[in-house]
Amino acid sequence: FFVISCNLDFMQTRMYLHATAVLLLFFGVLAIFGNNKEPTASKPQNVIADLVAREVSEQFLHQVKASSHQPGKVFPQTKELPISERKRILVTGGAGFVGSHLVDKLMMEGHEVIVIDNFFTGRKKNVEHWIGHTRFEIITHDVTDPIFLQCDRIYHLACPASPPHYQYNPIKTIKTSTLGTLNMLGLARRVRARLLLASTSEVYGDPQVHPQSEEYWGHVNPIGPRACYDEGKRVAE
Repeated sequence: FFVISCNLDFMQTRMYLHATAVLLLFFGVLAIFGNNKEPTASKPQNVIADLVAREVSEQFLHQVKASSHQPGKVFPQTKELPISERKRILVTGGAGFVGSHLVDKLMMEGHEVIVIDNFFTGRKKNVEHWIGHTRFEIITHDVTDPIFLQCDRIYHLACPASPPHYQYNPIKTIKTSTLGTLNMLGLARRVRARLLLASTSEVYGDPQVHPQSEEYWGHVNPIGPRACYDEGKRVAE
């Protein structure tokens, strides 16, 4: 009745029936040993109960992991890091050109990756080969709005980078660099994550010094056609 009323598919039905069978086995063993009042039976009871509980946990996690993959989909080969070494990494703008290549690198190293992107310039096809993987998650979100999640590292790449794109909506571009960075810093502070900001050489404007050092203030035009991008990144830094 539960399966029919919830309209579950074959894989979900199989998972629930499998979990139910293991749970029934678990309670059956508890019932059998629970009626035995002899003190000498307490130790075997605890051992068997622990073994059954462990089996329930492993089988359930196996079924959940198996059902989370898309049927028949083959993912690129990745490393399997132990939990103690695996990082949960957030990549803003992860569906863009640079971001998607960073996502590939992090996934192949065995980390968990969360991509957030508003898809103004990014494309889902850049990361579609990871969609359905248990260590990958993609969220449609604009960084100008706060987001609440858990992560260990943040790679903040979100911002249109080519002139036709960032000049299309100058105010939005400024907000992405300023409010977006402020929101990511707030998230990093809340969850005690490390953040890397992807900036640009455009912060130097039209430089008169080559190459530019970190001490160089630049030669900028704060009201020019590129100012929405240049000044936004300067504020972000």
